[in-house]
Amino acid sequence: MRRIDCHMHFWTLAMEPHYSLWMTPELKVLYGDYGPQDALPLMAKNDVEGIVLVSAASSVHETGYLLGLADGHDFIKGVVAWMDLLAPTASVDLAGWARFKKLKSIRPYLQDLPEDDWILRTELDPAIRAIQDLGLRFDALIKPRHILYTVKFIERYPNLPVIVDHMAKPEIASGAFEPWRRDMERFRDLKHVRCKISGILTENGPDWTPARLQPYLESIFDIFGPDRLVFGSDWPVVNLVADYTRWIETLENAMKNLTRVDQQKIWALNGERFYGL
Repeated sequence: MRRIDCHMHFWTLAMEPHYSLWMTPELKVLYGDYGPQDALPLMAKNDVEGIVLVSAASSVHETGYLLGLADGHDFIKGVVAWMDLLAPTASVDLAGWARFKKLKSIRPYLQDLPEDDWILRTELDPAIRAIQDLGLRFDALIKPRHILYTVKFIERYPNLPVIVDHMAKPEIASGAFEPWRRDMERFRDLKHVRCKISGILTENGPDWTPARLQPYLESIFDIFGPDRLVFGSDWPVVNLVADYTRWIETLENAMKNLTRVDQQKIWALNGERFYGL
């Protein structure tokens, strides 16, 4: 089964100030450099033939760093980058960065902004329309409290390709299945919206179990179906509670009742189509 990992991070402590929102020495397993030399052996072990590299900092310095890595490595098929969408020059800036063919999507840090409804600000309109006109996509990094605002945003821009990162980060460790399940149901009829199966082991906590994950995964399979789901690892963040191979094995088991054709869509084909890899 061929795989494309549509959510992987590389970073270097040489750029530590740009990761200040979350990077601290207390995150021991994450406090270090992660790059191609670390990822490639894991990819080879798990039949992952390519990745989409995703931003981890709200900085165009990191955007340049990731696009530089992508230009130098064929296995990096695309980049999801951060941009200041409220900058007066946002539309021009986006057009400039879009000259990098591996730039595929833009991802603001909605989960960390003080306003839960920030995505509905009218001042964002020029940048959002530029993303759309440039053929880029939008990664929605959200938590359950943002879901309904995100739905309104998507309804405002019905032609913008959107993917929900990390299943909107359900609070699995606390057992908060509802209202996450009820709100996620709003995506069912938004047929152009995709969902990334990634990042949920850390939401389950260090004592995570596949059984606790299963109701959330079953809900996502039901709401989005096999044509709208995309595999991602959230590596190296997954190392906080597990490792790359364990996450892939867990997802393999969760999908065992799907046909091989549908499994292949989730492992690779849907991500390739969505991001235009």
